[in-house]
Amino acid sequence: MKAPAAVAALAIAITSSALGAERLDCRYYRADEANPATMAEDPGPLEGLLLPDNDVFRPILADQREPRFYADYRRVHFRFSNSELLAEGKGPNIDASMVGLGGEFGIWGLRQPRGCDGLQVSLFGVVFAQFNLDTPSADLLNADYLVGPILTYRRGPWSARLRFYHQSSHLGDEFLLNYGIANGVHRQNLSVEVVDLIVSLEDTWWRLFAGGGLVVLSDKDLNLTSTPGVVQYGLELRGPAWGWRNSSLRPVFGSALSQFQGTGWSLNGSLEGGLEWASPSTAHRIRALVVAQRGALPFSQFFSEKTENVGVQSQFEF
Repeated sequence: MKAPAAVAALAIAITSSALGAERLDCRYYRADEANPATMAEDPGPLEGLLLPDNDVFRPILADQREPRFYADYRRVHFRFSNSELLAEGKGPNIDASMVGLGGEFGIWGLRQPRGCDGLQVSLFGVVFAQFNLDTPSADLLNADYLVGPILTYRRGPWSARLRFYHQSSHLGDEFLLNYGIANGVHRQNLSVEVVDLIVSLEDTWWRLFAGGGLVVLSDKDLNLTSTPGVVQYGLELRGPAWGWRNSSLRPVFGSALSQFQGTGWSLNGSLEGGLEWASPSTAHRIRALVVAQRGALPFSQFFSEKTENVGVQSQFEF
């Protein structure tokens, strides 16, 4: 009986150690998840790690193209003359739902055993879709697919993310069958390869980020390689947390601003704020947010169109 008992004790110890390591979410440790006792220890030298289970770069809260799960309701106002086309004849204002389904998967990291400095290589994939809720079947208007590798890096309060990704887009079947074909809607064939870099500086309650990118390859129907530039920057704020049933709630706010050379460097802005629900023992987070956006929506069929929208969003992060 002693041998099985020893094996069970060893398994429990290993599992407890692993769970303890998982509690240090390096995306948020400076903001709210640091264990003072753990961080006081020597973090150790950088070590190679296969299939790491969390990243070193925090996802951007208000970026509508971040690879995460979300669903929202928005009242969208089209600010251009041919708004009837994308609104399916419903006028300049429609009720819409936008969803995102995706995430990242760590492949390899060079990380500290008990700290967060280091780098990581991951893959990401995500699909974004927009639905017109004012139609009988809630027509799918458009879907965008993004996939590619990511290199992330952290050193203290500084972190960075370098991506190279492919984006392809498709008009919704219901939109085409119910309205688009009969009314001569022209598909924006946004099929591109993009490289972008974001650098972030953060502290306990604030974060600043800025960066940019280039369209390096583009479909000839909507050739963006002649106007390839992209600029992105923003701010995030995180308020104090209060405990609730072994978890925490805190107010959060984010702004994400972007400018595309392909649309004449016009400013696109997204603001999101609300409550975040998290547990110190996992990397899962749920957010209930109020959202507002002005400018061209960052999806293919809306790429050059001016819109305004407000709504509510549920965000799920793993």
